[in-house]
Amino acid sequence: MGSGVPQWARAAEAALAAAGWRVYGPSERELGVAQEAVRSPVSSTLVLFTLYIQRRLCGIVAAGPAQSDEQVLLDTAAEQGARIAGRHADRAWRGGLPLPFQYATNGTVWRFRNALDAEHLDGTAAPGGPDGGARSRQVFAPHQPATVERWMREAEREPTAPTLRARLRKLPATRLDHKRLRKAQYKSIKLLEQSLARDDPRALIQMATGAGKTYTVVQSSYRLLRHAGARRVLFLVDRNNLGKQAYNEYRDFVPLGAKTSLHEQMPLRLFSRGAVADSDKIVISTIQRLWCKLTGVPVPAEDDESFETERADRLAGSVAAVRYCPELPPDFFDVIVVDECHRSIYGRWRPVLEYFDAHVIGLTATPIQQTFAFFDNNLVSQYTYEEAVADGVNVDYDIYKIGTRITQQGSTIPALSTEVHPDGTIQQVNSAIAKVHKLTRAEQWKSVEEDDPYGSTELNQRVRAKDQIRLVVETFRDKLFTEIFPPIVDKESGQGQSRKIVPKTLFFAQNDLHADAIVEAVRTAFSAGDGFCRKITAQASRPDKALSDFRNKQHLRIAVTVDMIATGTDVPALECLVFMRDIQTWSYFEQMKGRGARTVKDPDLVKVTADAVHKDRFVIVDAVGVTEHPKTDARPLVRDDARPVPSLERLLRACEKGELLRPDDIATLAGRLSRLGRRLDEQGRAGIEEYLQTGQTYEGLVRSLVRAADTEQPAVVRAESQAQDESDEPPESEEIADAVGLLAASEELRAALLKAAQDSWLLIDHLSEDQLLEARGLRDGEEAQRVVDDWRAYMAEHADEMLPLRIAFKERRPPRDVLRELKTLIDKVRATRREWTEGRLWKAYIDLEIARGAARRDAGLIEFLSIMRYELGLDGNEFRPYRSTVERRLEAWLARQQTAGVTFDDRQQAWLREAVNVVAANATLTVTSLDQGRRAAAGGYGDFVDAFRDSRWQPGELVDELDRELGA
Repeated sequence: MGSGVPQWARAAEAALAAAGWRVYGPSERELGVAQEAVRSPVSSTLVLFTLYIQRRLCGIVAAGPAQSDEQVLLDTAAEQGARIAGRHADRAWRGGLPLPFQYATNGTVWRFRNALDAEHLDGTAAPGGPDGGARSRQVFAPHQPATVERWMREAEREPTAPTLRARLRKLPATRLDHKRLRKAQYKSIKLLEQSLARDDPRALIQMATGAGKTYTVVQSSYRLLRHAGARRVLFLVDRNNLGKQAYNEYRDFVPLGAKTSLHEQMPLRLFSRGAVADSDKIVISTIQRLWCKLTGVPVPAEDDESFETERADRLAGSVAAVRYCPELPPDFFDVIVVDECHRSIYGRWRPVLEYFDAHVIGLTATPIQQTFAFFDNNLVSQYTYEEAVADGVNVDYDIYKIGTRITQQGSTIPALSTEVHPDGTIQQVNSAIAKVHKLTRAEQWKSVEEDDPYGSTELNQRVRAKDQIRLVVETFRDKLFTEIFPPIVDKESGQGQSRKIVPKTLFFAQNDLHADAIVEAVRTAFSAGDGFCRKITAQASRPDKALSDFRNKQHLRIAVTVDMIATGTDVPALECLVFMRDIQTWSYFEQMKGRGARTVKDPDLVKVTADAVHKDRFVIVDAVGVTEHPKTDARPLVRDDARPVPSLERLLRACEKGELLRPDDIATLAGRLSRLGRRLDEQGRAGIEEYLQTGQTYEGLVRSLVRAADTEQPAVVRAESQAQDESDEPPESEEIADAVGLLAASEELRAALLKAAQDSWLLIDHLSEDQLLEARGLRDGEEAQRVVDDWRAYMAEHADEMLPLRIAFKERRPPRDVLRELKTLIDKVRATRREWTEGRLWKAYIDLEIARGAARRDAGLIEFLSIMRYELGLDGNEFRPYRSTVERRLEAWLARQQTAGVTFDDRQQAWLREAVNVVAANATLTVTSLDQGRRAAAGGYGDFVDAFRDSRWQPGELVDELDRELGA
């Protein structure tokens, strides 16, 4: 195009050329070109490009000036496309019908409408199609000719559903295999497909951790590829280990009725570097590596674990800008699944998602406000942790508190310490402590010139208190098998069985240095070797292997992590989480808590923890008060809940260079300065405030940044040397400009802040002795009271439904009848109040100390029976564990037999005790139950019959009498 052609027209032509279209003027066309765009200037404000595939006219582009209204341009494209097709029906793909592929652009923004989305190939409206024709959408760039040609073939092959969106409208009617899906998974897939059928561009699935989010989307991916004809699915994560975990889920999936796995039918690719093959149907990638591919940044080696957690952020800057990539064009994927979508997608990495012309599906257990906003509040399915526990999909948890003086109050590194000489004299000398460089781990010793107090918030940031870590770890060790995991009560014998193998346990540390110290303390406390406890972080050696060992091997009992296993990672056998770092955000805490919530089959649990029996709970050991304060749903200022954040130095450099600053970065800058402010003394604060404006304080600077972080407007912070009238920069928010303008203008202020922050040394306080303040299990009395009160209110409201059970109890009907009434009641309750499980009710009665005796972890029908006997007043005002009721009944029966002159020898009494054990565990006694478990090893029912062969009972009669006298 000539030099007099407007910039917007040149930009439109360049975008078409980049996508693979050969662009010509009407007189410049070359015969035989298969894919071309013919330029036709209409006026000074409109240029048309008609699109040809295999010399068939199929689409049109309307380009206009920057100020053009996109919808007006798109309507112009539709009108001109209909006119041109009518005049050149012999060359048009659909004859005289309007050209279906319509684009509008102002040289920067592209909008696209596929008229076939709401039509049959013959131009008639598709059944169920959206009113008003096809819906347009914004796209990053025009689609490649090969994509358009594929669309044409698909439309000719299936005229009644000529496009993906048309096929998506039919997907909900396609049979879904419900037998292999949990109810929540089935519901999620059906509601997602209904959303896709409505052509919702984004959909959010909230499903509790451990409830099978990944399996749900694997099943959905198969249906999209197999039944809706989707070309390719992208599964996005932000950590390598999550990608490998998803890869295994996809690889092992076998569709219903198929003889081969999914990846053998539809090629699966775990992208790490290189090219994605055109034949790949399912691609799994980290968002960071995908960004490298889109921008030409060299993709690091597959085993470079630090790339996603550190270097990618530095390379991407404040915003991960993308550019057109012919190898991965915007039309490469039809569907994108974003795992753990409560993070990563709102700040720097959002442009990667918005580059692709694809439906976006989000998966998370913990959506926050920004999650709902990104997905247009289209929450298609919700399955909470409480619902998952009620359904037995997840396990509930208990809390155990360890509190120490230094944890709660901090301490003081003394300037003077006592030194005892060999001759017995005592002298006060200057204290000497070690300091460790946070990056190099180099250690130096320094003299303490004056007392150095530190607060609890400075632990493991500025100061490490050795005795605090030792005391927490040793208390955990000492209480592990007595209070944290007390003896397991056997329902049949009523006896406790103590565990001896440390349950799979995960410690959450503040940072890598803190993790190293915890690992050392654990190995020392447990007198264990290196294989017993390992650090698993991105900086650790071979973290993937360590994680695999932790998941599958018996020897590795305790892992210490910072963020790597905090979210998304699946370790089903995990039974204990130890928090040695505080968490302020609700979403991140819920994610971390979710690591222990997963269920595991008993044989799989025993494989890695030999003396475990059944996982029906996990324990949170709270060593920092993380469970005691409310969490915020908003992100913290320093948004480090999912990844390392930009350093203060890099953020200040962005101000200096005039780089674009997003609200996330400004919030992080405010957080960095806020934390720095807590460490400043008066002299340090004064040294910074001298470079602020007159009357402005350090706190005022931070507050202005906090206010600026609330805006959605990016900031263009310009250095003084930069021009102020650059037209290619986005408009600048005055709020942000005022907040960061001083930082941009004052080199002295930036230097003073960096000097104050460059405390790269961690002080090691080996002098302070810690003190244990508490070590106890926490019971939520308020929640327990609410549960019990609600249950009593339910009983009062449904007294008529309780009547059959009350009658069955009072009339001492056969135990089977009582159990049938109990189960009927449970089914009725579950139909309206799913959260009222037997286990939850029992825990509430235990927490309020209404129920006494050992708190069985696997509460079920027997515990519910005890609750109902108490609430119906069948045992007076006393809450009796069911075993004690059965034992009393046996004593009464034995007394009656003695009165009748019947005695029992030792062998018979042993079998009567076994009958008590059976009834205490099952509420009934049957012939079959005497042939199970340890009774089978003792001879079973045959030995029972032999033991009572000379008694007055026939074999079956005694079983029936004991069932009637002892049961229900």
